[in-house]
Amino acid sequence: MIRDSRIWNSVIIGKPVIESIDVDINSQSLRLQVDMISILPDSMHKALDGRRQITIWGKDLMLAGFPDELVTTSHFRQYEINESRKSRARDFFKSRLLSFTVEAVKKDTQRVYFNGKNVYFHDTPITFNPYTSQFTPIPIIAKDVPADRVQRILYDKLPSIDFLSYQYPEDPPLIIGYQDHFFGCKSGWLGELRQHWRIYCPEGEEVTCVPAEIPESKILRRGNLAFLLDEDLNEISNHLLFGEPFPASEFINRFGVASQINQISAKRLQLVNSTTPGAESDVTSVAISSRLGDEMTRPSEEQKTEVTDFEAQEVVDSGEQTFIYDLNQVALSNQLVYDMEDLVNFHIAIKTGALVVLAGMSGVGKSQLVINYARALGLSGVDEAGEERKQFLFIPVRPHWNDDADLIGFYDAIHKVYRPSETGLVDLLIEASIEENEDKLYLICFDEMNLARVEHYFSQFLSILELSEDRYLTLYSEKLAPEVYNRHEYSPRVPIGNNVFFVGTVNIDESSFQFSDKVLDRANVIRLKIYESLRAWKAMFEEKASGKPSEERAQLSPVPGKVFSSWCNNLPTEIGLTDAEIDFLDELNSTLRKIDKDRVVGYRIIRQIGSYLKNIPCNVAGQRLLDRGKAFDLQLVQRIMTKFKGPECDLEQLFGKYMDREQATSQILQLFEKHHAVSTFSYSRDVCHKKAKELLDHGYAS
Repeated sequence: MIRDSRIWNSVIIGKPVIESIDVDINSQSLRLQVDMISILPDSMHKALDGRRQITIWGKDLMLAGFPDELVTTSHFRQYEINESRKSRARDFFKSRLLSFTVEAVKKDTQRVYFNGKNVYFHDTPITFNPYTSQFTPIPIIAKDVPADRVQRILYDKLPSIDFLSYQYPEDPPLIIGYQDHFFGCKSGWLGELRQHWRIYCPEGEEVTCVPAEIPESKILRRGNLAFLLDEDLNEISNHLLFGEPFPASEFINRFGVASQINQISAKRLQLVNSTTPGAESDVTSVAISSRLGDEMTRPSEEQKTEVTDFEAQEVVDSGEQTFIYDLNQVALSNQLVYDMEDLVNFHIAIKTGALVVLAGMSGVGKSQLVINYARALGLSGVDEAGEERKQFLFIPVRPHWNDDADLIGFYDAIHKVYRPSETGLVDLLIEASIEENEDKLYLICFDEMNLARVEHYFSQFLSILELSEDRYLTLYSEKLAPEVYNRHEYSPRVPIGNNVFFVGTVNIDESSFQFSDKVLDRANVIRLKIYESLRAWKAMFEEKASGKPSEERAQLSPVPGKVFSSWCNNLPTEIGLTDAEIDFLDELNSTLRKIDKDRVVGYRIIRQIGSYLKNIPCNVAGQRLLDRGKAFDLQLVQRIMTKFKGPECDLEQLFGKYMDREQATSQILQLFEKHHAVSTFSYSRDVCHKKAKELLDHGYAS
């Protein structure tokens, strides 16, 4: 069922219907009908109701590179120009095929219009038969993807982001391309699409491999997809059907690093032979090649130990590392560059904190990070049935809010109904609490959170979010429930499950309020990194965005709540802090007690720092994606040092007063030096220097 509109991310191949080329009378836009000649997702097939033809309009053709000219309806040569446009279009499209995505638009209550978008032109293969030929999409794994990762994808069921372009949920790929070879099984791959494709061979079958010998002129390429004619696909499938098994060990030997180096060496040897006569050069080149190959393939004693330890463990890919990579790619597709450390830091804070706050100057991408995090989790957009996903709520905070009624609504005693706020927060919390939605994640963002006093409008939540269970939001007194007409829709108390996450963004300027200690005790306050120069930012953007066309960034499937929970380590029996880290916090508290006994680090914050350190994600090799010492330093800045604000009479003893770092001396800096084994404290030192300078300049540290 199509409500208002629906966009499919699946790429389709189409054949222009030349005789259909026309100009719309009202808009004067060129109009082209296209027959779809490749596989369709089931949801699109059902929506089309047996039709195989869609419309592509002139604007989308022009965006793809078709040279058209627009005319006004009153142009005196309108008929002549339109005939010329149609003639030019017939000549252009008679030897071309198109690839595109499909958009369904419902313009009235009865009819749905299907239009082609994101159009790309292809030369028609010589063997193409306009009456019978059909194309099948094949995912092609990029050549720069390491062979060991591809080996895990093909042999160990590793879910892979490398199949993002392959958006055909009901049809696992028949074959897969990598390094100019095709891989398959005797009866084709099996697979399932959740967040990513997980493909595998049918039981009792093994992977087979054949070289890709199809001429490039017979392949239509679009991003990481190759569309093959069915007759070519059948020929490849027959070769794979009768091919010899291709074991995982042979895959690494053929496509691994050592193999590639040997191939390069062989090419160099061939070049030497063709340019330098004599046997001596041959022998020397072979010896160098052999030595280089041995060094690359023979592990050192240290490496042997690492390999043994690694092989002794069962390597399980939980998908968390892939999710963080997705988050980075989603941001890049929206022309946003974030430091990877910021992304990992934000993700850990979401997993472990009741409230995460992104702070800093305007324009650094705080709100966009939350929006893109929701996209990477699959909480926004449309699902396969064309329904809008409503698992992400973006709430702009208003300056006049001074009570939680502005945020959640109020009980209307005159009409005896509960009136929810226009923010939609209560409706989303009710939806999240429904039993059938327990495995869904929900994200709520309060934008410009400190435009109003957080302690006033967010007061209920500050008390609720510190609880680990039995969290209920009170809408009105339970004594009033019998007389509330819409009590079945809005009960007196709404549960807030662990599947709901809260994030706020704040600007630090004269238009906003500072947070009280009550808020800071419950929040991870993260400041995003800012590049020191625009040239550095530009270079980083171009480096990360190069070779990553936006068409490869398909809409991601939602991450189930159970999967996200598997990424979290919330064992109550583990505090998560080492003895050295506990010693540092003990000495810090001793120093703070001498200055002001009310500024000590409380048990809640210590537990939450430990929880943060327990939840640093690892890659499949067991390596942390964020160094533990750096993570401890970040938590010191985000959870403890945010509370250090006040006049110089309170803070000079702790931070000192100085202009240059060379003159830096204070109690807290001495503490960093003493516990250098815990962390370098580079971020904390920067904050200390900033506060010391504020004390010198203004007599107050913020």
